[in-house]
Amino acid sequence: MHLLETALERQTQRDGGVSHGHFKLLVLLRAAENQTLGLKYLADFLRFSQSRVSHALTALENQGLVTRRPTVGGRRASEASLTDDGRRLVEQVLRGQRREIRDPLFDQLGDVDTATLGDISSRLIRSLDESRSGENAVDPTADADGRAG
Repeated sequence: MHLLETALERQTQRDGGVSHGHFKLLVLLRAAENQTLGLKYLADFLRFSQSRVSHALTALENQGLVTRRPTVGGRRASEASLTDDGRRLVEQVLRGQRREIRDPLFDQLGDVDTATLGDISSRLIRSLDESRSGENAVDPTADADGRAG
């Protein structure tokens, strides 16, 4: 895992000028409805502190990749949205990751080994999520406010 994270960090910095941790926020926003998510949801999903998410979003805002605003409804919560520049950066970095990291790794595995890796990974993730069940578990189908969808 460390070697993979190191390769992703190096490629993301080179192709996007952002850390891989910040890039994960951008990818989540890109996949979200209206490319917008609540800050609490981002923190919970990535297992980041809310402070870490806030600092990351400040850096990404300064680069013009995201915008932040209070959520609708007058609560003190905020949400982040991906900008057009953010979308372009995500596409650029993902193309490089696919070409340099994903395809070479999975081409070596083949279909059976890839399916086996997926099964093992799912079980490991499920076990790790269960071990933190007392913490703020996140429903990945939840909307930007964390409501199950």
